[in-house]
Amino acid sequence: MFPASRFVLTASAAILVTLTLLLAEPAGARELLVGVNVVTVERLSEAQQDELIGQLEQNGVKTVRTVLANEKSVRFMTRAFQHGISTVAILYPTQGMSGEAQLRPADPSVGLTWAVAGLSQVDPAVFRNWLAPQLAALEAAGVRLTAFELGNEINTARYDGDFLSHGSGRVLGATDLNNPRDPQAKALAAGYRNYLQVLAELKQMRDSAQVNRATPLISAGLTSLGVARGNSGQKQDAVSVAGIMEFLRQNGLDRLVEGYGIHAYTAPNPSRTVPALIDVLNKDAFSACSSAKPCWLTEWGFDNSDKSCPPDDRVRVQLVQTMRGALEQVAAQGRLEASIYYSWAGHPGEIGSTIFRCGSLTEAGKMALQPL
Repeated sequence: MFPASRFVLTASAAILVTLTLLLAEPAGARELLVGVNVVTVERLSEAQQDELIGQLEQNGVKTVRTVLANEKSVRFMTRAFQHGISTVAILYPTQGMSGEAQLRPADPSVGLTWAVAGLSQVDPAVFRNWLAPQLAALEAAGVRLTAFELGNEINTARYDGDFLSHGSGRVLGATDLNNPRDPQAKALAAGYRNYLQVLAELKQMRDSAQVNRATPLISAGLTSLGVARGNSGQKQDAVSVAGIMEFLRQNGLDRLVEGYGIHAYTAPNPSRTVPALIDVLNKDAFSACSSAKPCWLTEWGFDNSDKSCPPDDRVRVQLVQTMRGALEQVAAQGRLEASIYYSWAGHPGEIGSTIFRCGSLTEAGKMALQPL
């Protein structure tokens, strides 16, 4: 028998062992940040905002993603934070431009719902002047955001007015964006370089903040939805996720962000296995994810058009379960930081992928928001 003293660790030795075990833990072993998108909060009354926050709190939601647009947005983020709910704040590079921008008109016939400005028009100084009072209000209230996400689906025509209204279904890559003899690609490339200037301005503001000095910056959520096949059969040009990421990184993206925003709306195939889904994601949406620059999956979801109360959610539960299995494996590699479902209740009258229906969270919603 060995002397008992041989098995007694001093306090300092115990601390050293604990630290060693913690440091040895794989980066991907940490819990994935899980949340949900909430939309139109900038249009809700105070009573409506409080009702929404109450729903989220009752259902255990700790993180939401929504647009920082105006004083109402600030109010929502502040109230949510006071109730233990933090925010991934979406910022649009074109905010603050008002009448200064030449908008490409909306054209619902080709899926262009909104009139939008091109990124080639954005001005970092205008953006800074717009953001300063919003950020100051959040800082004064002590609101620590989960992340800043600059831009949304800027690789599609819906959110970048530098794309042609009527495209040919063309999918551009980094080689195209670097080709000065390609008029469409040249305009898009100029916009993306402007985007990086705005991102640099945002980084400077973040670095000068007090409460949010350590809040991660993530690049615009990019989507593969409709890239290869058009939106509902309509022909729109787009830039592939891999293509725009390569171009942005060539022009300094990695000096500015802690992670990459990604959207993944995969085909609703209930028979698809987890390994098959991982393969699909790695070839497209997650192609740039790494342990050095992990992806933030800020939108994903599956539609359920059933209008009954409660809806029949069995197929969607299966789809969500497979998706979570895939995300868990990518997160275990340290390549995924967050999973934020789209969306809680959507726009007024919207059903789609929403998960709060008939006054309660659907079965698929409960699964989508479980810790990973």
